[in-house]
Amino acid sequence: MRDMTLAERRQNQLLYCVLFTFFVSGAASQPLGSFIPFLRETYGFSYDLSGMLLSCQSAGNLLSVLLAGFLPLWLGRRRAILVTAVWMTVAYLVFAAGLGATPLLVAAFLMTGIARGGNSNFSNTMISTLPGEKAAQGYNLLHGCFAVGALLSPLLLVFFTGRWPGGGWRVMAGLLCALCLCQLAVYAKMPLPAEPDCQGARAADKSFLKVKQFWLGSAMLLFYISAEYAIVGWLVTYFQDTGILDASRSQLMNSLLWLVIFIGRMIGAAVTGKVSRSRLLLVDGAGFFLSFLLMFLSRTPGLVVLGLIGVGLFMATIYPTAFAFGSDCIRGNDLGCSVMIFTGSVGGIVTPALVGLVAERAGIQAGMGMVAGLTALLLTSIVLSVVSVNHPRQTN
Repeated sequence: MRDMTLAERRQNQLLYCVLFTFFVSGAASQPLGSFIPFLRETYGFSYDLSGMLLSCQSAGNLLSVLLAGFLPLWLGRRRAILVTAVWMTVAYLVFAAGLGATPLLVAAFLMTGIARGGNSNFSNTMISTLPGEKAAQGYNLLHGCFAVGALLSPLLLVFFTGRWPGGGWRVMAGLLCALCLCQLAVYAKMPLPAEPDCQGARAADKSFLKVKQFWLGSAMLLFYISAEYAIVGWLVTYFQDTGILDASRSQLMNSLLWLVIFIGRMIGAAVTGKVSRSRLLLVDGAGFFLSFLLMFLSRTPGLVVLGLIGVGLFMATIYPTAFAFGSDCIRGNDLGCSVMIFTGSVGGIVTPALVGLVAERAGIQAGMGMVAGLTALLLTSIVLSVVSVNHPRQTN
């Protein structure tokens, strides 16, 4: 009984540490979309270049997620996460210093993606080591903490830019740099579960590659992340440039989105075990699609905000539920979590850049029209996944 108590205490300590570090990841990863208008104003960036910067973050994320499946086998989990997470601190030093050379900013956005990918793979792997229902709740709490960080960052950005109109965004970058240093300190000291011996790629368990449910979950993540990256990266610019909302209200929309996502994820943690994953995914997929259409097609602020609230509410539990759906066969497997996140993140590279390219040639409205198509593809993938799992003998 004493051993069980000690084990639970260690699990809780692991959970609390991971929740904090993923909160920092949300605070530092998501405000880059809100930074884009300031970078465009300060350095004269075009839509094309802005989209490329957002895609550089996605490219860094993708590269890091792929490497994160092998780095723990070579370096051990603690050194592996420190090697990737440190780049977020370096990137925000570049932003805070006001270094505006295009190659340097491209590198900084790439660094944020590298850190985000490492944080994501590490955090999801750690949650997967928790037992049963605690892991399912942990995924929602984990991504809820990410949402809190993503919610607070734009609010602080609005505060700092209101207080110091010329350079408030750089003050915000300095604050995030300090927060990332705190994250590194937690990574250096937190307790970690047992891990595989560092024997290189050949030692990794690859049996999950033959499991259909793993690939179905990965497909859902692909379309979800494509839509999320495009929405978060271009939301503020879309509202400002179409004139639907003024500049200050547009900045607040990112915080509103993440506030609703946080509320939705806390609801998701509460209903875990009471509502089936299949039903939750179907409701979320349909609600996300319809809410985005309402936001996209409306021209009055009230309906636009209502649609945005629906988008955030139904987005909230798609990622953690889809990840839990596909990760049953990869518990504690660094490579399995890496491949799932990697597969899901591919669209995060292409989509923001494509939205920027279309916006440069046909307007931001046309660019965001692509996102409507992605929400439809996400709903389709959810339906196919639910049907396939419920009728396993009909597919090979």
